[in-house]
Amino acid sequence: MAATLTRVITERPTVTVTTGAHGTLICVAGRIDGHTAADLRAELHDIIDNAISPLHLDLSDAELGDATALGLLVECHRRGRRRGHEMRLIAASARSERLLRRLALTRQYGVGAARA
Repeated sequence: MAATLTRVITERPTVTVTTGAHGTLICVAGRIDGHTAADLRAELHDIIDNAISPLHLDLSDAELGDATALGLLVECHRRGRRRGHEMRLIAASARSERLLRRLALTRQYGVGAARA
């Protein structure tokens, strides 16, 4: 009997950054989970370190796949604060927003702001 190899292929989330007069807009699209968080973490850290404040985070096209995604969001928020940035969540998918509300993370990020 032949062995079956199952491999999960997870595409890396995409990040689009727009800088304007009202700060930096960071749009993340795709699934954020334990398989994709490491690369995304490095990219977001670089963006946060070089951004113009305030930071507006758009997760409307992102899926928070597991606890790793939530940890990454909290980590990025703290990193931004340490660098003097305000970070606001301006959009999230319905599922992600429900999850963030249940965990009381919407207070940490604030909800709603003008786009950069």
